[in-house]
Amino acid sequence: MKTQGRILLLTVVICLIFTIASPALAYYQAGLNCEITDDGLEPAALKVNWWLTSSWGLRTGYDWQKNDLYATFLYKEPAGTWMTRYFGLGFSDLTGPELSFKDNLQLCAGLEADLGKFLPGFSTALEIRLNPATLTGSADDNSDSPHVGLSLNYRFFGPLSDDDLYLLAKLITAEAQGEPYEGQVAVGAVVLNRVKSPQFPNTIKEVIYQKNQFSSVPKLPKTVPTESALRAAEDAMRGKDPSKGALFFYNPRLSSLEGLRFFATANLTKTVEIGNHIFFK
Repeated sequence: MKTQGRILLLTVVICLIFTIASPALAYYQAGLNCEITDDGLEPAALKVNWWLTSSWGLRTGYDWQKNDLYATFLYKEPAGTWMTRYFGLGFSDLTGPELSFKDNLQLCAGLEADLGKFLPGFSTALEIRLNPATLTGSADDNSDSPHVGLSLNYRFFGPLSDDDLYLLAKLITAEAQGEPYEGQVAVGAVVLNRVKSPQFPNTIKEVIYQKNQFSSVPKLPKTVPTESALRAAEDAMRGKDPSKGALFFYNPRLSSLEGLRFFATANLTKTVEIGNHIFFK
């Protein structure tokens, strides 16, 4: 079997293994890449980013201008409020007659902006791709030169939409969009702290939908979780707790009169204040 075929087969096998073993962590992005040239933006490629965890993923793409099928392993840094950096290592021209590490190796680096506040599910990314050999002048004439591009991506989940992780991310989006990343994790941690507490139901779904607990619940059916909320949900489910054991939180500027009265009269202990939220236990 040709090297290209082995790489493609390995990519598919890894995707299947992680999807079966960790279905709660997998999500996908379909995107359109536009190359930035002297003539402006030119649509150039279609891609799918297959995120196996919150930080590690695979990309497959097809550049119709170059008739180039490529695959890239991706690493994404922990999400900020709305901007995230990522890096990649892969190969171009997988359908070509011969795969050369020197000429087909690709590095990429990008900056992705979450557009979920304006266009739920969408993000945009500015990315540069290059063959390391071009930096030293040792690349063959047929190797890729550096490319700078802008992409528009849409995240989708298919059958994963009812998963606990997804539901928790929806709540984090509805309650804490625009808050610092640490504050988003803290909101997720409050839900999980309630699951562990005998004062509340013992599942994520029951805690979130418990009557009169989260004012954003009516918005959840139409809420599309942001990428940072998905990461925050995963971090919270892995045990991170910036809330310091809190069971309650509120935003004094947005809370209802009933909520303000509750926090003013309840015998609760403040644990931390992150962004616009104050956390209590």
